[in-house]
Amino acid sequence: MKKNILTIVIMASTVLNLVLTIIMVFSIVPAMNKTNKLVDKVASVIDLELEKEEDQAYSFENLEPFEIKFENKQTINLKPVDGDPNSHFVIIEGISVSFNKEADDYKDISESVQKANVYVVDCVKEAISNQTIQTLNENTIKEEALAKIQEFYKSKCIVQISLSGYMFQ
Repeated sequence: MKKNILTIVIMASTVLNLVLTIIMVFSIVPAMNKTNKLVDKVASVIDLELEKEEDQAYSFENLEPFEIKFENKQTINLKPVDGDPNSHFVIIEGISVSFNKEADDYKDISESVQKANVYVVDCVKEAISNQTIQTLNENTIKEEALAKIQEFYKSKCIVQISLSGYMFQ
């Protein structure tokens, strides 16, 4: 009789252990998978930032400016603000583009921009016209325009832009 009770206790503890293991697998494993995915995403973002910093590795001596001067000042309308009856605009006299002479595609991109700079002007105008008077910030415009130019030319050769005669109302 003692052997049967001992066998039943062992069998019950084994079944209980199996049930708890199954519960643990179905509750902990999905949470661990989500945690692993989150860690992978964070790691990929960190890697992207490191690559971005490596792309911006250039020295002042390797920059070559190219200036786009307008015959007449360019007036660009800003997005209207709800409830503001006034229209606001930005005036620029020119745009200066800086090329990284150490970039692999420097020669092609610089020649392309110097021949047809209308694409650079369009990217800057688009970046300005996406702003409102409340969100207007010259640095934001420069960053957005630079990103659009780099995306248009599919190159990181153009590393900086400047706006000359920048005024807004």
